[in-house]
Amino acid sequence: MRLFTDPWAHLRGRHHGETAFILGNGPSICREDLSRLRGRLSIGMNASTQLEAAHGFVQTYYTVSDRRFLTHPDKRRWATSDLDPGTVRVLRADLRPDDESGPNRTLYTPHIRRDGWSRDLGIGFHYGCTTTMLAVQLAAHLGCRRICLLGVDLRYAPESPRFYAEVDPQVEDAFTSVQIWNLSNAGRVLRAEGRELINCSEASLLRPYLPFMRFSELADLPAPADPAMETGMRDTATACCAG
Repeated sequence: MRLFTDPWAHLRGRHHGETAFILGNGPSICREDLSRLRGRLSIGMNASTQLEAAHGFVQTYYTVSDRRFLTHPDKRRWATSDLDPGTVRVLRADLRPDDESGPNRTLYTPHIRRDGWSRDLGIGFHYGCTTTMLAVQLAAHLGCRRICLLGVDLRYAPESPRFYAEVDPQVEDAFTSVQIWNLSNAGRVLRAEGRELINCSEASLLRPYLPFMRFSELADLPAPADPAMETGMRDTATACCAG
C-alpha cells in the first residue's frame, strides 16, 4: 500500500524555536556581512540567489510569489538553475504552470487573499503585495521563534529600488502601505504567540512598526529559549528537589 503524506504537515514545526533570517531584495542588504549566514536557517526570495556566491552561504529555503521570476529570461535562472540543489523552494501555487522540474524539492501553496495571516501554508498564505509575506508565514509555519528581516527596505527609490540592476525596474510605491500594514500585522500576531519579527534594516520604512536590531548583533546570538522547554525544565527541577 502506498502512503501519501501532506508535505506541509511534514514541515510544520521542523525548525521549532530557531531563528530564521529572511533575505529581502532592498539595497541595504548589500551592506551586510552575509557570510554570517553559513550554517544558519535562511529564507531567500527572488534575486537573493545572487548573494550566495559572494558571501559563501546556501539558502535553506527560497520563496517566489512574483511570476516574473519564472518567466523573465534573465530572472528565471535565479529561481531554478542557479539555486543550490539542497535548497527547498516554496512557490505560489498558481505559478506551477510556469515552473520547470529540477533537482530542488518544491512545495506550492495557494494565495488566500491579499491582507491577513495564515497559520497553515497547506491551506494557503496572504500575499500582502510582497514575497516577504510568504517568507514570514513560511518561517512561522516552520516553528521559528525569532524571524529577522534583512534588506526589507520598502523604499523603492526609482534609481535603485533593489540591490540588483534591472533594465526595466518595477517600483512598488502604490503598494507600500499594503506591505507595511501586512508586515506590521504579522509582527502583532507573532508577538501574541511569544515570537518575534525583527527588522534589521536601518533604512526600512518598517522602523516605526517592528522592533529593530542590527544583523551583526543578531547573528551572534543563540537561538531564543523556548518558554515551554524552560517551564518543563523548571518543573523537572522542582520534582527532583521535591523527591
